[in-house]
Amino acid sequence: MKIRNLLKTAIIIPLMTLFSSAAIINIPADYSSIQAGINASSDSDTVLVSPGTYVENINFNGHNIVLGSLFLTTGDTSYIEQTVIDGDSSGSVVTFENSEDSTAALTGFTIQKGLAKYGGGIYCSLANPAIRYNIITSNWTQSDWLDYGRGGGIYCSGSSPGFEHNIIANNYAERGGG
Repeated sequence: MKIRNLLKTAIIIPLMTLFSSAAIINIPADYSSIQAGINASSDSDTVLVSPGTYVENINFNGHNIVLGSLFLTTGDTSYIEQTVIDGDSSGSVVTFENSEDSTAALTGFTIQKGLAKYGGGIYCSLANPAIRYNIITSNWTQSDWLDYGRGGGIYCSGSSPGFEHNIIANNYAERGGG
C-alpha cells in the first residue's frame, strides 16, 4: 500500500508542476513587441514589460494573463509613466474582446494616442479584465456619418472590468464619455 501511494505521489506531483507552471515573458528581452509576448503566452503567464515606448495596438486575444510594467514587481510608480503603449492613432491601444476574465490584468502603463470609433484607449467587449494603476490619456474617438464615437479613454460593452487606481484624463469623445 505504501509503495503504491509513493508511486502515485511520484507521478502526480511532477505532472501537477508541469501543467501548473506559469511563465514570465520579458519584453523586449524575449520578444521585441508586447503583442508578440501576448501571442506566445498561455493562461496564467505574466508578460513583464521594461520601460520604453511601444508603438503598437495590443489585443489580449482571450489570453487570461497578467500584462504589467516593472511597477508590477517593484511597486515603483515611476515605471507607470516610463512604460508607454502608444496607439499611433491607428485603433484602440488595448483590446479585450474574447471573454477574458478577471485573471486577465493590465497593470502599470501609460496608454496613449489611441484613435477608434469605440474606446480609443481601451476597448472592452464581453470581457471582465482587471485594469489597475494605469494612466489613460490623450486618446480619441472618431465618428462617421452614421454614428458618433464613444469612450475616448475607455469603452465597455457587456463587460464588468475591475478598475483600481487608474488616472483617466484628457481623452475625447463626441458622445458617451471621454
